[in-house]
Amino acid sequence: MKVSLMLISALASVGAFCPAVTPPQTLSSLYLFGGGGGNQGGEKKGPGMMDQLAMFKKAQEMAQKKNKLDEELKLMTFYGEGSEGKVKATMKYVPVANPMDPNPDYEATVFEFDDEFYEAASTEELAAACKEALFDGIKNTNEAVSDKYQVLQADLMEAFGQAAPPKE
Repeated sequence: MKVSLMLISALASVGAFCPAVTPPQTLSSLYLFGGGGGNQGGEKKGPGMMDQLAMFKKAQEMAQKKNKLDEELKLMTFYGEGSEGKVKATMKYVPVANPMDPNPDYEATVFEFDDEFYEAASTEELAAACKEALFDGIKNTNEAVSDKYQVLQADLMEAFGQAAPPKE
């Protein structure tokens, strides 16, 4: 009995000099609802689950806006010219279908040729004029897409707390 009391008192006194062991906290337990130490000493609170849900809703809203803009752009017709207007290309915008390939497609629907140029031009000249008209159509399409996406860019900048760029 004496030995066990001495052992217990010895172990109790040793515990007083050891640091307390606390279970490790994961980030999810710290930041579940914006916790992580609170707002102590002027520190900013960490991201919480509510912030993440708000960002998720904002991302869904942005995706819906982008899809709406893409539908509007699909209905529009764009034009390009080559060889000083002697070849004209009519283009359609094809939105991104695969998120792994972020580049949109362009569909050339019609090529119109000046009759005199068509009769007098060589095959190489016709090919170069078609290529020039196609690239001009792509450039014009990209400019229109960029103009349409300015609204989306402003919303994204606002979501991330940055000022929207000035409109040109």
